[in-house]
Amino acid sequence: MDLNLLLVFEALLEERNVSRAARRLALSQPATSNALARLRAATGDPLFTRTHRGIQPTARAEQLAAGIRSGLSQIRASLGGAVDFDASTSARGFRLAMGDGSEWALLPGCADLLRAAPQIRLQVRRLEGLFLVPEVDLRSGAVDLAVGYFPDSRSLADGLQSEDLFSEEQRIVLRKGHPAGKRPLTLQRFAALEQASVIYRPEPWGLVDTELAANGLRRTLRLAAPHFHTVLAAVAESDLVAMVPEGIAKLGEQLFRLQTRASPLRLPPFVTRMVWRRVDQDDSGHAWLRSLLRSAVARGKRNGRVAGPS
Repeated sequence: MDLNLLLVFEALLEERNVSRAARRLALSQPATSNALARLRAATGDPLFTRTHRGIQPTARAEQLAAGIRSGLSQIRASLGGAVDFDASTSARGFRLAMGDGSEWALLPGCADLLRAAPQIRLQVRRLEGLFLVPEVDLRSGAVDLAVGYFPDSRSLADGLQSEDLFSEEQRIVLRKGHPAGKRPLTLQRFAALEQASVIYRPEPWGLVDTELAANGLRRTLRLAAPHFHTVLAAVAESDLVAMVPEGIAKLGEQLFRLQTRASPLRLPPFVTRMVWRRVDQDDSGHAWLRSLLRSAVARGKRNGRVAGPS
């Protein structure tokens, strides 16, 4: 197979439009369509079907995507030292995996910063676990970078590396006028309150329950949901309380007029980290992506989305 066809496949997969893919590759539309025909002949599959929203990948194309992306990423990493990346002219797309807390903290700043990179695209998919590094997706190239409450670099699998972005203490959020807001919130009083919590796993318990059990206490968890925004809205309209990271607590204050209290449960700070493949370390485009997130953290601190001094 002509390996240039793989670049066409990648562009079609990300653009979902033959004309946009052609512009991205600096090819004519007929040349791009011809390349697609050659790809179809080589794979024995249509690969893409036309819909009212553009072209959509077939099941076979989705199956091929991870391996092709991984191969192209490794080739780019190998050549990265010799190829300059210019964000102002590049049409490269980046895929990130993030939890909704990280999305709230970082994506608004990223969107503003992308004005200086008018053709670059960020595609974000949701993490499957709050503390789980998406190793398979990173290694396959399905995502370029992941952001979440991940273990530090000493606990990462070989071939991955990480960088701390920011850390947050935990806060208790409750609606204004809540009876529990009238006196100090001790550990026993906190455990006695009906609660909501952000939990990704199928089992209805989390870190807070484990730590309370270590103190001989048990809470009544009335609502477990995988989205911080949902938990904050539920707290705003009920007598439930929730323990959330500082940045999310600020979101509750701004959008739902919640009040916050210091947590009586002494948990270690939640550190938000970004994780990527070591082979991407010297890729100039990937280095730009990591720099983008660092800049988004600084903006988030200035506007209150990220905890800590600006």
